Amino acid sequence: MRKLLVALGLAALAFLSSCGNDRYTYNTPGNPSGGNNAGYSSSSLNGSYVFTASGVYANGISFSTAGNFIADGSGNVTSGVRDVYSDGGQKVQEESLTGTYSVNEDGRGQLQLKGASGATIFRFVLHSASEGVFFQYSGAADATGRFVLRPAETSNAVRASYTYVLRLDGEDSSGAPYGAVGLLNLTGNDFVAGTFTGTVDQNDSGTYSAQLAASGTLTAPDTHGRGTASITIGSNTATYVFYWVSVNEIELLRSDGTLQYGSGYQQTAVSGSTAAFTGGQVFSLSGYLASGNHTYPIAETGYLSLNGSGTLASAVEDSNVGGNYTGNVSFSGTNTADATGRWTATLSGAQSTNLVGYQVSASKSMVLSYNTGATILETGVLQAQTSGLTAASITGNYAVDLSGYSYYAPGNVESTANYLADGAGNLSGTLDSQTPGFYNTDVSQTGVYSVSSSGRSTATFGAVPAALYVVDATTAYILSSDGNRLYQGTMVKQQ
Repeated sequence: MRKLLVALGLAALAFLSSCGNDRYTYNTPGNPSGGNNAGYSSSSLNGSYVFTASGVYANGISFSTAGNFIADGSGNVTSGVRDVYSDGGQKVQEESLTGTYSVNEDGRGQLQLKGASGATIFRFVLHSASEGVFFQYSGAADATGRFVLRPAETSNAVRASYTYVLRLDGEDSSGAPYGAVGLLNLTGNDFVAGTFTGTVDQNDSGTYSAQLAASGTLTAPDTHGRGTASITIGSNTATYVFYWVSVNEIELLRSDGTLQYGSGYQQTAVSGSTAAFTGGQVFSLSGYLASGNHTYPIAETGYLSLNGSGTLASAVEDSNVGGNYTGNVSFSGTNTADATGRWTATLSGAQSTNLVGYQVSASKSMVLSYNTGATILETGVLQAQTSGLTAASITGNYAVDLSGYSYYAPGNVESTANYLADGAGNLSGTLDSQTPGFYNTDVSQTGVYSVSSSGRSTATFGAVPAALYVVDATTAYILSSDGNRLYQGTMVKQQ
């Protein structure tokens, strides 16, 4: 969902002035309460966390933010720093933070970060003590994001190179939609400056460019993990702020006036060939479709099976384009993969006709979509699906996030929740959400789910029916099957 709210912001066509953070007066919610006992407390959030978010202000201006906060395990944010950029000209750079937080026993929580530009409140749900997903609780902005623990580094030995898979979202310098995925080979050290070279595939407002040459530099990150980077893709050079999570992950935020944000994930292994790239795969994509003078948000979630011969053995997807939902649609296609972990797929019958991806591991890829006959731009993820899953595979406490757009109200909607799955198809839990004009906290809900061997399953979360694409016993991707709810999200087992 890192891109869908920004897509909705671009489609809003609003041109009012913007406020950086919440200076508006509205009711601050109480700390989360009730729900299932998943074993969490405020002591679960303890250490240094990198956070990222993207969204849209009430006036239609899109923004992104990244930063670091230090949680003391007792409900206090002792220090932190953040950067905020928007396509309306806003810049908040290296702003010092303090704050407070609480964590309920079901993993739902509330975080307030305070800086000179204002205070920001997030409602979140933990995947574990190391990671959570959140939405901004605000009368002035809709945003979703995540935070992840920065582990203590045990070595700063120089390594010959790291290989990172890059994913970028946002806009180009003219404000048009932009997305990219690629491979960067970094030479340097865990804690000092480095240089990199590589190749990047980009989709600039529907114009696709394959394997552009990329190069750049990184400065040494400070104690908050914050550093700066220069990245050249093709003939275009951009500057970024980055937050170093660990050797496995870097979060990026463009700082030169163009709204872009992204991530770099250390590549650990690849399939290496078309013959080795096999099995069931679940994908989740979101972005834009341009038609005439209009831009529509688009979300696709689906399943495809690779047989090693370069064709799809079977494939099905659910999609929503600007409120036009189609479900359980079969499609066909071909695919190739190479020794670097780069792969391509050409599809027939799906919303997107072309995919290009780079493998972070043999079971996970960052993905970019494009169409030659229509202006479609999406980014997302593809993960290998475990075979033999049943309803009994889904049992225990799960963190669920769903966000997007409601055509009932209408307006943006964000939510985080905890649900207990009983292994027999039943869900019970508690939800926090923000809908147009309403803030809903500590809402008790029930639901149902099924797990099918076809790759596509179904579920209901409260009143929201959904297609459920289960990756394994710990992860599933969700797309609402109600056309009036363009919601997309994840269901992750709490650890």
